[in-house]
Amino acid sequence: MKQGNSPRRRGGFTLVETIVTVGLLAVLAAFVVPTVIQKADVGDPVKVASDITAIRTALESFINDVKGGYPNQLRMLTDQPTTSNHFIDSVTALTPDQVAIWHGPYLGSTMGMLVTDSLSTGYTGFIKNFISRYDGQDNAAEFYVTPGAGTGGVFNANNTLFATLTIVGLTLPQAIIINRLIDGAGDASVAAGPYAGANITGRFRYDAPSPTNIVVAYYLAAPIVK
Repeated sequence: MKQGNSPRRRGGFTLVETIVTVGLLAVLAAFVVPTVIQKADVGDPVKVASDITAIRTALESFINDVKGGYPNQLRMLTDQPTTSNHFIDSVTALTPDQVAIWHGPYLGSTMGMLVTDSLSTGYTGFIKNFISRYDGQDNAAEFYVTPGAGTGGVFNANNTLFATLTIVGLTLPQAIIINRLIDGAGDASVAAGPYAGANITGRFRYDAPSPTNIVVAYYLAAPIVK
């Protein structure tokens, strides 16, 4: 029997169907994308806290094995140092015996060591390779001091020194969130003066924000025995 010559519908979408579909996707994206971004941001402070805690543990393992002090750079936690490497005073070099008893790596390579000798962390921040000494006094005038030549430099001899990590690339609101996660809500920023906005108490601290609201943060990882 001969079939009728009724036209068949071609495959694909009509213009109206395409416009409706695109509109529905746009509405869906308006609800889904902010939620995904918000959830990603929630993990960032935890990432920062987890990374600096891992470094603190690595420093403790290093000093237990390599008697003599903390290293002055993170690379010494991932790669076996040589006698050209120095302890945290940047003056005392490791001896051949100390190099030999290094039992690392103490820090996992999964933390994202970059060619710039920084560790990538949450909020697109970076933990700098160098490990410095920090005067633990709660005094804005001594918020951060440069190590002297093997003698403690300008450090107050009556205060505890800390092996300290430096975190860059954070905004002030991000630093505040991390600070609350690590130290709780008790810390208060400096209210006025040249150090206004800085936080100078607890283990996680940050300096006064720049005009673009960027801060340099510090984590007091481990006390240094004098």
